Amino acid sequence: SQAIVQRFGAPGGLGETLQQKLLERQEKTANWVSEYWLNDMYLNNRLALPVNSSPAVIFARQHFQDTNDQLRFAANLISGVLSYKTLLDSHSIPTDCAKGQLSGQPLCMKQYYGLFSSYRLPGHIQDTLVAQKSSVMPEPEHVIVACCNQFFVLDVVINFRRLS
Repeated sequence: SQAIVQRFGAPGGLGETLQQKLLERQEKTANWVSEYWLNDMYLNNRLALPVNSSPAVIFARQHFQDTNDQLRFAANLISGVLSYKTLLDSHSIPTDCAKGQLSGQPLCMKQYYGLFSSYRLPGHIQDTLVAQKSSVMPEPEHVIVACCNQFFVLDVVINFRRLS
């Protein structure tokens, strides 16, 4: 195995060639690995999305007194999500950092910024990421609420004002 490493690292070897390709790629993109990761680890991944790659939040078990408590909780949740989207659109949230072995290493925020303005279009071999063209999308005018296997459109902006 030492001979393989020597050949790889030798002048004119595969290591030098690959390093040159990375340097050339660096001139064309801010994050040389994101396209590879997006395709290989996300769009080509055929595992179930909800448990393997979709963003999710788990809340502590709630004990509602009545339907009004449930509605109040849902309204606050929707309001908080819309506020978070506003922060994302203005790039106002701090850069997230890695945990564990790479603790403190700043992470690429591109996926955060596309969280509410893109979707994954299924394909036979590879899915496609479809994203809003502008970097700042107007505030959404509605959200979709799922309840008892039915989907409802809930307006959150009326006459250009976000409801509160």
